[in-house]
Amino acid sequence: MRTDAPPPTDPAPDRPHDALSRADATEAVERLLRATARLRRLAADRYPLYAVDGNWTFSRRGSWTPGFWAGLLRLTARITGDRTDRRHAAEAGARLAERLDDDTVTRSMTFWYGAGADRPDLAREAARRLLATALPGGGPIPVGTAWGRATSGRREVEVDCWGPLVRLLAWSAPELGSAAQQAVVAQTRSCLDGCLTATGPRIVERLTVIDGTPAPASRPTSAARTAAWALLGLAESADALAGSAPGLAADCVRAAVRLSRPPLHDGSSAEDTSADAITAVALHKLPRLPRDPAHTATARAVTARLVRERLCPDGAFPGTHYRVSGPTGGPAPEPARVESVWALFFLLLALAIDVELITPDEF
Repeated sequence: MRTDAPPPTDPAPDRPHDALSRADATEAVERLLRATARLRRLAADRYPLYAVDGNWTFSRRGSWTPGFWAGLLRLTARITGDRTDRRHAAEAGARLAERLDDDTVTRSMTFWYGAGADRPDLAREAARRLLATALPGGGPIPVGTAWGRATSGRREVEVDCWGPLVRLLAWSAPELGSAAQQAVVAQTRSCLDGCLTATGPRIVERLTVIDGTPAPASRPTSAARTAAWALLGLAESADALAGSAPGLAADCVRAAVRLSRPPLHDGSSAEDTSADAITAVALHKLPRLPRDPAHTATARAVTARLVRERLCPDGAFPGTHYRVSGPTGGPAPEPARVESVWALFFLLLALAIDVELITPDEF
């Protein structure tokens, strides 16, 4: 699979932020669907993680990303309606059950994107188990001890899973009761208070909660993917809390506007194209609330730049900034530019919303 991006194509200077035409966006969707089908044949019963120079690394358990592969198959089935695609998506969703016991907040990504309303039994059980890990006194849900975090992960909160965690808990609240809604509020307050600095789009990615109060556990950063995850969390929280906690929802709206205006990326980020794809999805979700419809136009502009400048003719989508294993199995000295399963998922999701194949609320 070719992973070198096509040469950048500059739009006309008088229209620098053109969205794709419906025909071009649909053609890009078809490229990604074909790439997903090829990857599915290669993957068999494994999870694809990332590719370097077109060579994919697979995992039996999927590391922290199995929900993005299952979600990509769910999204494919939703777009095509094909019986075989639906079967592949159902099989991938069922395999996620073995990840229910993982002590990590990344379960929110796994079971919201990978199962969601298509597997409500798994999604609700994941939400129930995540709630059981919440910090005392109705606190937020910590990172957990997986991925080498040990006991420190039981008192730390991160911005990365904020969006899917809020979606999963809010969706589960009718069955799980007030505890789920309280957790949405606690997670939002912790991330909003601690993850957005007072000036500019610099974000504290990791927080330590001490006596119920979040304190920075990492330096403020303007890293592209951290900012994209934060924007997605703000959009999901603003929507989830609009009816039950309108003041907090309004705070999220204001923070999202500050974070997204001017846009963090123009769709041709040299740092991380997966961040741009996440940003496009987050911007699509913002207009669910009554505010500036320009967010939708910006989302389409970001997606257009990604398709024109980074999506390859065969559907490969390189450019994720990620630290991969070195040639001897140890960590690479520098993060590589790879093609990642989460970038494929978010780009296909953004494009599907662009051409109204799905709505922003479905994933």
